[in-house]
Amino acid sequence: MAFSQMPQTGCRGGGVRKRCWLRRVVAALVLLNVGQLIVFFLHAGENGDNELPNTMRQSPGKQWPQLRSFTLWTAKPDLDLRSCEALFGNGFTQPFYLLEPESRPRLRRAKHRGFTRGRSAFGFILARLVGAWTKLVLKQAVHAAEGLNNSSRFLNGTEGRAVQRLDRNRRLQPQHDGLFQCFRSPVLHTSVCEGTHMVMYPKKIKMSKGGERLNSVMERNAAEELPYFTSGAFQVMVPENGERRPLLNKKMLDRIMPQGDVREHTLHHLLEQIRTIPLDEVTCAQRVSQPTLVVTRFEHMNLFHTITDWYSAYMTARVVNLKRRPRLLFVDGHCQSPMDDGWQAMFSGMNFARHLTGPVCFDHLIFAPLGYDTPLFRGQDLEVPCTGNLPMDADMDSEHRTGRLREFGEMFTASFNLSKDTVSTKDITIVKVLFVRQEEYVAYPQHLKRPEFHLRNEEEVFEALMTWATIRSRPHAGQQKLSLEESRGKLNITITNGLLSHMSMQEQLQIVQESAIIIGAHGAGLSHLLFARPGKTAILELTSPDFQCPDFQKLAQWNGIQYHAMELEDSVADCSEVMYYIDFILNDLIWKEAIP
Repeated sequence: MAFSQMPQTGCRGGGVRKRCWLRRVVAALVLLNVGQLIVFFLHAGENGDNELPNTMRQSPGKQWPQLRSFTLWTAKPDLDLRSCEALFGNGFTQPFYLLEPESRPRLRRAKHRGFTRGRSAFGFILARLVGAWTKLVLKQAVHAAEGLNNSSRFLNGTEGRAVQRLDRNRRLQPQHDGLFQCFRSPVLHTSVCEGTHMVMYPKKIKMSKGGERLNSVMERNAAEELPYFTSGAFQVMVPENGERRPLLNKKMLDRIMPQGDVREHTLHHLLEQIRTIPLDEVTCAQRVSQPTLVVTRFEHMNLFHTITDWYSAYMTARVVNLKRRPRLLFVDGHCQSPMDDGWQAMFSGMNFARHLTGPVCFDHLIFAPLGYDTPLFRGQDLEVPCTGNLPMDADMDSEHRTGRLREFGEMFTASFNLSKDTVSTKDITIVKVLFVRQEEYVAYPQHLKRPEFHLRNEEEVFEALMTWATIRSRPHAGQQKLSLEESRGKLNITITNGLLSHMSMQEQLQIVQESAIIIGAHGAGLSHLLFARPGKTAILELTSPDFQCPDFQKLAQWNGIQYHAMELEDSVADCSEVMYYIDFILNDLIWKEAIP
């Protein structure tokens, strides 16, 4: 057939012309809707929270530091529950999808388990486009009727503020229903939970405000600092005209977040009071788009218990695969603490729940387990023989080795811009010995913590250490760099008087990383061994026969730190025996070339 004789395919003929015209109209409407949708989302992303008092700052958040010991926290459905990874890593392998949005497929399930709900992708996209376009048209009509245009931002006086308030409320209004899901650890018997499009009502949380200076709340009862949640303190959005109901029934709650031995399990109570709320009934005083980590603390003045909270927060952020470090929301009423520097350094900022006003809408809330439910605390009672190693070695034997505590320690020190290789080799080899002292501290208002002094002759031991350092040191100033054999007899040993409560957190970390030997009686200060240098630092714990507790022995084992224990008689140390132990440890470090 010649080219001129080919059939015509244009928009000619009655029926064909109508179909062609219809296609063009539909295409034009789709393009128009897409354009309006883009403008709508760009406009909805504008931040008007700076017009409100007591708001959470909106920022992208800090990036995660580059860690040499980092390995992926990918969930493995076939993970051996007896392995170290199940205890210290992502052992949260049992999913519970408690609430899923009706307007879109299971995005999080697709991410975690590799499948989505079986529905037409085209139908889903078309429904979303039509719905978004409809809401946009309605909002534009309301906007026009109220006279809210760009010029209204520059109005002065009462009228201008009223117009800005209406404009802000329009932008803060939520657009989507939420989801809520938990991932349970069969080893730790706790869960990491997260929800999207949630609302917090601060006035429904009964507790002190929190964040005050210690000296201003010395008359406050400690019980006032723990939160009590009334019904609906946290709510998750459901479609318009949806049902108001509790999110969890008792059976599901006890499985996801059992109270266990914790008498006042605040996270259990928080989840118990979560309710659903129809989208059309939500009014936001402010909206937080950045992922936010909910943390409830107990013994916030104690270093060991604070470290369990730090580890829980870090572990949770990794388990849910956050791309940046989240902000923190403290749902407790504790006053300021020396440990606050650690929270500020590790994460992208922090707020107290009772510092916020009005209903606060969160795009993404994550609930961290209590510190009592972390492996650093629960692992003390579990028979899991884990040894700290480099990540590549731990991957080859995940049943008996772990690199997670090294990763956490490196993350914490990197947050203070410290490296684990801070000790430099000089002409004279300097060996620092940190003697961690026992100190009184205020655990809660009205409560001066007087620790059980497991070493009653502490000052005598400190003087003996100073004498030993003078005798053992052989400084030779002005000489060239010494060889390994020469340095074994020619060391410059310094003793650090470890009054840690008088130092900033950064100063404490610096001293810990510079120390080759850390010695002290059983106490929270020895928790710093998690931030020491594996292979280059040794621990000597002076243990009392009246208080046998393997906490720090296990922490040292899990982090790959050399550990020694010297048992005291009636909480009194024989100074000559202490010097014998220290001398032995020092020679061992030199022989292993841990000391240059």
